Amino acid sequence: MSRYLILIVVFLTSTITLAKAQYGPIIDNYGPVYEVNSQDAMLPKDHQYKVVFDIYKTASELDVHSRRLESVARFINMHALKNVPMANMHIAVVFHGKATKDILTDSAYQALHKMDNPNSELIEALAENGVKLYVCGQTIDFFKHQRKDILPDVKIALSAMTQLVIYQSKGYALLP
Repeated sequence: MSRYLILIVVFLTSTITLAKAQYGPIIDNYGPVYEVNSQDAMLPKDHQYKVVFDIYKTASELDVHSRRLESVARFINMHALKNVPMANMHIAVVFHGKATKDILTDSAYQALHKMDNPNSELIEALAENGVKLYVCGQTIDFFKHQRKDILPDVKIALSAMTQLVIYQSKGYALLP
């Protein structure tokens, strides 16, 4: 009996291929995704994806990009992989709290942390693909940042709460 069990285990492990993460097709180098080939994973044709990401946490290490921000790239890449055009993805990101450091220019980040901002490249790529980026004006003032300290693709909102309410009232799903 144990010989048959061993044969079954060997057969099963030899026929299973593990999926490999891939980057892109929209945001390169960020947002690794896996191809899911399943009838259950089929998406409705021409659906409009309206999503607002609430980002208030950041990476625990200063030299690592934000995984929460990378989730925005992952959302884009996985839907593009399923042939959802960018024109059908309406995405906004609202930064506040400790995540405010993620939207600082390299020079402002350098002044605070003695290194370039590891998020600036990803933020630029998201903006180039139509993602609307906002930072909480209340948090900016609380941390005493100047407009010149903020990446040019990021707009200053009155508050994160207000911006999240505006997007949700327009039918955007909130993703924390």
